[in-house]
Amino acid sequence: MKRLALALGVVILLAAFVPGFPSFAQPANIPHENPEAIKSSPDPAALLLSYGEIFSLASIRQYDDAQSLLQELQRANIPDELRYLADRYRTLSQRLFATLDNLELTLDEAAALLATSQLEEAEEKLASAKTAAREAQLLLGDIETATGAMADILGVFAASATERLRGAYDRLEASLERLRELLDELARLQQSLAHQYQIILMRLIPTELSLSVAPSSVFIGESLTAWGRLSNTGPLPQREITILLDDKPLARATTSAAGSYLASITIPYKYVAKMTLRAVYLPSGDDIGTYQASKSPLVAIDTRFYPTSLEVSAPETAYPGLPITISGRVSSTTDGVSRTLQVLWDNAKLAEETVKGKFDLEITTPEGAQTGKHELTVLVAPQGRYAGARERLSIRVFRLPIQIDVQLPRLIILPSAIRASGRVSHNLGAVKDARVSLAFKGASAVTKTAADGSFSTSIEAPLDLSLVGPKELTITVSPAEPWYAPLEVRRQTFTVNPANLGLLLAGFLSLGLLVYKRVRAPKPEAQKTTPQPQAEEIPALTPPPRPRGELAGTRGKVLAAYTSALEMVERRTAMAMAASTTLREFLKAAASRLPDIAEPFTELTTLAELALYSARELDETTATRAEQLASTIKKGLLP
Repeated sequence: MKRLALALGVVILLAAFVPGFPSFAQPANIPHENPEAIKSSPDPAALLLSYGEIFSLASIRQYDDAQSLLQELQRANIPDELRYLADRYRTLSQRLFATLDNLELTLDEAAALLATSQLEEAEEKLASAKTAAREAQLLLGDIETATGAMADILGVFAASATERLRGAYDRLEASLERLRELLDELARLQQSLAHQYQIILMRLIPTELSLSVAPSSVFIGESLTAWGRLSNTGPLPQREITILLDDKPLARATTSAAGSYLASITIPYKYVAKMTLRAVYLPSGDDIGTYQASKSPLVAIDTRFYPTSLEVSAPETAYPGLPITISGRVSSTTDGVSRTLQVLWDNAKLAEETVKGKFDLEITTPEGAQTGKHELTVLVAPQGRYAGARERLSIRVFRLPIQIDVQLPRLIILPSAIRASGRVSHNLGAVKDARVSLAFKGASAVTKTAADGSFSTSIEAPLDLSLVGPKELTITVSPAEPWYAPLEVRRQTFTVNPANLGLLLAGFLSLGLLVYKRVRAPKPEAQKTTPQPQAEEIPALTPPPRPRGELAGTRGKVLAAYTSALEMVERRTAMAMAASTTLREFLKAAASRLPDIAEPFTELTTLAELALYSARELDETTATRAEQLASTIKKGLLP
């Protein structure tokens, strides 16, 4: 339920106030209003509802969730006339929620202290709780005043106020009322605990506890003696005493018949100059309800140890996989002690060495170290009375640049093998065992450099549709050693594709020959005709007699049908089929002039081509179809 309430509250705030979200519980466009003005202005009712949700969470002790919603409300698009009041509202609310949270915690601690008869500590907690309760009452009063001022600005009590606005204000008032009820409840709890304190104080017998130590100044790791006495009007024997070091239990002792106790305490290895001891008596068993708890005054202990000084120097730059030398000196009050030195690279342990005084430590930079800034930490571990020390240094990682000298053929005939050779080096010498990859138009080849950095390989250039022109070849070098930087270079080379050039030339020659034949072919002589002014159709032309084929059977019937139709077409178009004209060429010319018979003439031309050139025997159905098509053409050409 707690998370659900928080989620609902966040949705309300975002929907109501964050720019880009529609106003809470409001239509996207109100009639007769500028949509842009609505979008840029918050809904007053939604503002009050949001505050109501915040105070509702606080009234059920969900202070952290209330604080979170209050932070979300800062993103709201609040008008300038409300901005100051909203900021004050938020400040007062934050202080109130923090005060309430602290008040509840203090009351819980006071109750626990009363349960163990620690009246002195309980009294301090109750006093703090009383102050917090009074402060919370004042803060809530200021919030209620601010709520009234906000209602006036928003026009809650105006005659024109909407029911939704008034309802939102009523919900906010109800939330504040529940919050006041919580404050009253906490105030009553504080008063009740204060009353219990008075009763316990009068009923319980007070006790007194002392503490002494010797020596008062010791080295860490050494022991000292603590003693004291527990009494009221007389000694309290067989009671357990707890000795605290810096408020943490360190040792326990039991009182003797005279109420005294004695304990040997070993100071832990904490490298601080001062520690505090305190003895505490907490009633247990039959003492509960009879005696008050007590504690001794604090006793300060001067603790001593040997401080450690660490001086470190290291290079400012490093290269992955290559060693660097870290130099320095470890010193303390007494020299000549061996110390453990650790080197961390970005908080990961890189090396550990035992050193004495000056040191020169060679470490290898991690091979996987990325280029850029890294942190190098050198630390000396604490050792007995000797404190630790650490130094942090910044170091930058680089990779050594390499270069490549490559030889490629200036002219490449496709398809063929491209021979590539060269040498990979850097300023200090050759780069051996580097992986050299070549890529050219989808083909690739890989080789490695020799000890002198040289390489030689070939790559099969694939056949493609190109003719001539420059092409790009990519060479990638991946060094085997991590301290070298990878390298990629691109080289241009000129390629010639003879196969494609030959095909292109053959195509041009064929086209030229075809054009030449067409140009040189004899043209049919124009037929002289007597003009017919009244006739709309083209004068008929009697074609010259053409030799008939000697085909017989079905093929002869198909050709006879085509010839009869052809003669009719020639008369109507005034075109004669020349000896060099193919059936298809004549069909194309005739169809453009006689579109009405284009379809049957096309089919008949196809059947004639089958009769002339097909190896397959034609059946009688084909001959019948040819005759039908010829008849259709003739009818279509009749005047």
